[in-house]
Amino acid sequence: MKNIFINLLIAITLFLSLPVEACTLWAANGSVVENGGTLIVKNRDWEPNQHQVIKFVPVNDGYSYFGLYAEGATAGMKAGINEKGLVVLSATAGSVPSKERKAMPNKAAIRTLLKECGSVDEALMRTDLFVGPKILMFADSKKVATVEIGPDERFSVEVKENGCIYHTNHYVLEDMLDLNKKIGVSSQKRYDRIGQLLTEGKSPYTFDEFLAFSSDQNDGPDNSIFRLGSTPAKTRTMAVWAVKILFSGSPEVYVRILNPNEDEKTVKIVADDFFSMQALLNKM
Repeated sequence: MKNIFINLLIAITLFLSLPVEACTLWAANGSVVENGGTLIVKNRDWEPNQHQVIKFVPVNDGYSYFGLYAEGATAGMKAGINEKGLVVLSATAGSVPSKERKAMPNKAAIRTLLKECGSVDEALMRTDLFVGPKILMFADSKKVATVEIGPDERFSVEVKENGCIYHTNHYVLEDMLDLNKKIGVSSQKRYDRIGQLLTEGKSPYTFDEFLAFSSDQNDGPDNSIFRLGSTPAKTRTMAVWAVKILFSGSPEVYVRILNPNEDEKTVKIVADDFFSMQALLNKM
């Protein structure tokens, strides 16, 4: 009996010490956006053991792009935009246990989608990249879409052309609900809260209103859209990536980076100017 108790205690301790992989994604398009077009935001949450940076990737045989990268644990690209104005975000399908996710085939889709796709429609055709449990969100000036990807090549798509779309870290589309092994408390609370903000908010939305949602702390340090973490080692919001895409003119990119032991950084980028500058630098 004593050994059973000890083993159970060890299992609980290991479970609680695992990184809580969490993000909140939301977007709006068309008539619900001031002056039309699209707004899209990602709050990226992780334990404070990473360094977030913005990187530009020049591409000769496709579309150049830049985006938010994490350096350190689970390094890689987390959000990005290409020179055609396609935005791609990702979130972990945390309702599938981490051990199972890691054992499944997976493809890092963001960079390939940005390099090879110029629109949401083109991205949705790349079903060959819908491998490994995750959530993808796409946006261009005309529409937004979410792809919920599960094991065994299962996936489901939701597209909006005049409305809002949002996601956290569990499956919400009807034909994917059975894949939720366990929905985390934080994932559910953040999902409910961003849904409430979008439902009760005054439409048409402005970029400033969407950015205000990214700072919402309604549900405490561990379960809010903007998470502070209840202890120094707890998961918290490490970055905010937001884009405004109009029917005409350049996309506007807002990035807020909150690296541990550094001053907070905020940058606003006019995407077309940024791509032009990078192209000029590459010729020098």
